Amino acid sequence: MVEQNSNSENIAGRLERLPFSRFHVKFALMLTSGEWAESLMLLGNGAILGLVATTFGLTGNLSIYALPAFFFVGEFIGSIFFGRLADTRGRKAVFLYNQLIFGIGMIIAGFMMDWQLVAIFVLIGGIGVGGEFPLVDSYGTEVFTGKNRGAWLALIYTIAVTAAPLIVYITSLTSSMGYYSFRIPLWFMGAAGIAVWILRFRLKESPRWLANHGKLKEAQEMMDNIEAEVKRENGIKELPPISDKFEVPVRVSKYKDIFAPDVRKTTIMMAIFMFFQSGIFYGFATFAPGLVVVSYPKSDPLGGAAVIFSGFLVGSIFNIFIIDKIERKWGIILFAVLGGVFGTFFAVIHGFDEAVLFGFLTAFMLWNFSNFLHQYNAEVFPTRVRTTAAGFVYSISRISTTILVLFIVFFIGSHNAPGIFTFVWILVAIVSLVLITLGPKSTTRKFVEQIAN
Repeated sequence: MVEQNSNSENIAGRLERLPFSRFHVKFALMLTSGEWAESLMLLGNGAILGLVATTFGLTGNLSIYALPAFFFVGEFIGSIFFGRLADTRGRKAVFLYNQLIFGIGMIIAGFMMDWQLVAIFVLIGGIGVGGEFPLVDSYGTEVFTGKNRGAWLALIYTIAVTAAPLIVYITSLTSSMGYYSFRIPLWFMGAAGIAVWILRFRLKESPRWLANHGKLKEAQEMMDNIEAEVKRENGIKELPPISDKFEVPVRVSKYKDIFAPDVRKTTIMMAIFMFFQSGIFYGFATFAPGLVVVSYPKSDPLGGAAVIFSGFLVGSIFNIFIIDKIERKWGIILFAVLGGVFGTFFAVIHGFDEAVLFGFLTAFMLWNFSNFLHQYNAEVFPTRVRTTAAGFVYSISRISTTILVLFIVFFIGSHNAPGIFTFVWILVAIVSLVLITLGPKSTTRKFVEQIAN
C-alpha cells in the first residue's frame, strides 16, 4: 500500500516506466491525425495556389505568394495564441478547438468567389492549426518515455508527410474542373480537419500538465487509468518499478515567464535558431521544383521533383531509427551540414539524373534535420511554459519563412541555384553556432524534468 501511494505521487516516474502498449499507439495516431491534416495545406499550398491563380487570373507575385502568405500569417497568430492556451487551459482543451477552426475555415474558403476572401478564410484555417506543431511536439514529449520519445515523434512526422503526395494528386485530378479545381482540395482539407476534431475527443490530458498546475489528484487518477489500460493491453499484473523519481514541480506560469531567468537563455537561443533555420528547409523546398523545371525542361521535371520530394518521406523513416541514438543538437547540426553539402551538389551539378539524385539526398537530410529540431524545441523548455515558449519561437519561423523566401526571390533570384545555396550555407553556419554556444548540452533520452525544470 505504501508503494502505491509513493508511485501515485511520482507522475513523471510513472509515465517513464510504462512499457510499450496500444495506449502509446492510439495516442500517437491521434496526434498524427492533426499533423497530417495540417500538412495537407502546409505542403500542398503551392499546388492549390496554382489552381487559385488560374481561376482568378492572378499574375506576378500574387501568383506565387497570395495563399501561402495568408496561411503562414494565420499559423503565426495561431502558434502564439494556442501555444499559450495549451499552457493555461490544458493540452486536450486546445485539441478540442484548433482542428474545428481549421476545418470550418477551409470549407468556407472553398465556397468563396473572390481570391481575397479565399485567402482570408485560409488565414483563419491557418490560425486553427498554428499551434499544431508546438502542441504535438510538447504533448508527445510529455507522454512518451524519454528513451524513445524522439522515435515516436519521428513516426508522427513520417505519417504526416504522406499528406503531400496525396494533396498534389488530388489537385492534379481537379485541375481541369474549372470552378471546382481548387475548391475540392480545400473541402477535402476541411473535412479532414473536422474528422480529426471528432477523433480527438478521446485524447487524455497530459498528467505532467495536471501535476504542474497543482491538480495532483486529477493527475493521479489519470495515471491510474493509463496504468490500468497498459496492464490490461499487455496482459500483465504489475508494472516495472520506478527507476528514477523526478517530481513535476507545481509552478503555474505567466506569458512573461518565457523570459524568466531560468528560461530566458533558451527562449532567446531558440528564437534566433528558428528564425534562420526556416530558410534552410524552405529555401530548398520552395525552389527545388522550379530549379528542376527551368534547368531540365526537356526531361521529366515534374517526375524529377516528385522523386526529390520523396526524400522527405524516406528521410523521416530513416530518422525513426537514429533520433534517440544521437544527441539532439548535434543531430540538427549534422543534418543541416549534410543538407548544405548535397544541396550544393544539386545546385552546381549538370545532368538531370544527377540533379534528381542530389535533390533527393538533400530532401532526405533536411527532413532528418526537421525531426531533430521539432523534438529539441519541445524538450528544452520546462513543462510550465512548454507550449507557450514552443509556440512563440515557432511563430517566428512562420514569419521568417516568408521573409527569407522573399529575400531569395528579390536579392538572389529564384532560379539562381548557386546563389540560393550560398545563402543557405550562411544560415547553416548561424544555426550551428547558436546551438553550439547556447544550446543545452544534453537532452536525448532524459526525463524532461532533468533537462529544463
